[in-house]
Amino acid sequence: MTRMIGWMITAVLLGTSGCSSEKSAGKAPVAATAQAETSGPLGSSWSDIAKMPDFFTGVWQSTSPMTDGAVNVGYTEKAQAYIAKYKPKRDIQLAGADCKPAGLPITQRAGSPSKYMFEPGMILVYIEQASMARFIHLNAEHSEAMGPSFMGDSVGHFEGDTLVVDTVGFRDDIVFQYGVKQAPRDPQTPAAPQTPPARGPLGGPPARGVFGPHGPNLRMVERMRLLDKDTLEIKLTIYDDTVFTGPYESQPVQTFKRITGEAARLGEWRCETAIANPYDPEKDSVTSLQPEEMLKRLERR
Repeated sequence: MTRMIGWMITAVLLGTSGCSSEKSAGKAPVAATAQAETSGPLGSSWSDIAKMPDFFTGVWQSTSPMTDGAVNVGYTEKAQAYIAKYKPKRDIQLAGADCKPAGLPITQRAGSPSKYMFEPGMILVYIEQASMARFIHLNAEHSEAMGPSFMGDSVGHFEGDTLVVDTVGFRDDIVFQYGVKQAPRDPQTPAAPQTPPARGPLGGPPARGVFGPHGPNLRMVERMRLLDKDTLEIKLTIYDDTVFTGPYESQPVQTFKRITGEAARLGEWRCETAIANPYDPEKDSVTSLQPEEMLKRLERR
């Protein structure tokens, strides 16, 4: 089965309550080698697979929203000024025609399946969304040889039954969420009845996601654990002193359900660009082109 990306993610972000390597040469080996069977921290040898939580059977599918709700910490003055002038269709960095992935955490939450695989010293998470591979190096330090990437540089260790993953080193153009912004109410248009989840935090019109640039010290810390054999929970804390006045605990807490059998077969991902819907900065909107104009733009690429 083939799945496609383009404006699907962008549309979700606007309505929120919607083959190149990024690795630098010379990265040093981390943790234990595949041949090592010596004792060490959990995740350092092949025999540890029987001692670790079973993240590895089947694949995982998100059962939570792709993006966050209202932020429960304050914003810096710089972030407040950005939010005040924010225009969704202009400022979501994914709204381009070059098939860029969204980056963490949205790519992992986007609703497509994820597969966890293990070798000593590393857990690999393959995410069908945009065909992204995320490497979590166990019992290791961050590498100075790793350049900025969409998924960042992740290191992890186990604390009991919880995998704690610390990620830094993000590209400037990941889709980074500040929170939500209340949409202004049109006094000439009566508010239509809405269910509570679709409305803004103050009972007004639906709130929209706010996305913008992150700072150089962006850090994400995830705590992954099994609630039961078929439910994976990931609690995320975000640190960025250019946007938030303190650590931000992402809400709602993300949960993923285990899928097995035929439904767990991962499909091919194909990217289709958004050239048919160019952004008009004057109107803060996108414009649907006629087929003839679409062909002309494709020929000029």
